[in-house]
Amino acid sequence: MSGHILNEIKLLLAAQAQPTAFLATQDEKGHPRVRPITLMVTPQGFYVATSRKSRKAAEIRRHKFVEWVTLLPGDKGTGYLRLAGEAQEINGEEKLRTVEESDYPIKLYWSGVNDPDFVVYRILPQRVEYIRPGENDFWDVTETFQAGSPD
Repeated sequence: MSGHILNEIKLLLAAQAQPTAFLATQDEKGHPRVRPITLMVTPQGFYVATSRKSRKAAEIRRHKFVEWVTLLPGDKGTGYLRLAGEAQEINGEEKLRTVEESDYPIKLYWSGVNDPDFVVYRILPQRVEYIRPGENDFWDVTETFQAGSPD
């Protein structure tokens, strides 16, 4: 993938202060469960946060493979970025850095990064697709996102 396409994706993501993505997990019976989440984008990758006690966290603990999609509005229509991969819980400095760099509104939901109920997952990309706003065909951008970070 050309650097031009990667820069295009970065600009579309940066245009959203707190991008909403739709996260798909599997419940205990293997059925898909989809819900909106705030996508945390940093130079190191993509993250999601939730309550440790939530169904979402329980589903991720059981089935680490998840998928999310975020819409990318543009002048010519709406595209999307879709990422499937393994969710890994992060802690310590990486967790603190992720919250700070993504400008995540942690105080709306938790007492802070060290709140025992606050859990953050990094999504390690295994498949990434991009559809440019206003187009119908997707680009497979997996290799670019596996080789480095989105920023």
